[in-house]
Amino acid sequence: MTSEYKKDLVSILEMLSNLERDLNLVNYNETEKKIYYTIAMLISSNGSCNMTDVIFESKFSRSTVYKTIKKYERANLIIVEQSINDKREFNLVLAQ
Repeated sequence: MTSEYKKDLVSILEMLSNLERDLNLVNYNETEKKIYYTIAMLISSNGSCNMTDVIFESKFSRSTVYKTIKKYERANLIIVEQSINDKREFNLVLAQ
C-alpha cells in the first residue's frame, strides 16, 4: 500500500465520519447505517424509495429494515408515507 493511497483512504474515512456526524448517524450501528445509505442511494438514483426496495437492495430481513426505519422515523431522519398507488406499501423520504 503506497503512502498516497493511505492518505487518500484516511481522507475518505474522515469525510465519512464527518458525514455521519452531520446526518446524526453516529449512534447507529453499521446495519442501520447501511439501511440509511441504501434509502439515500435509491432516492438519488430512482427519485423515490419504498420499504420493499430497501429490503431487496440492502439484503436485510423485512423485520430488520422495518425496525430500523421506525427508529429513523422516531428520530425525524426519515418520513414514512403511505403509497397512493398501493395502500400496502410505504414510501420513504429523507427528512434532512
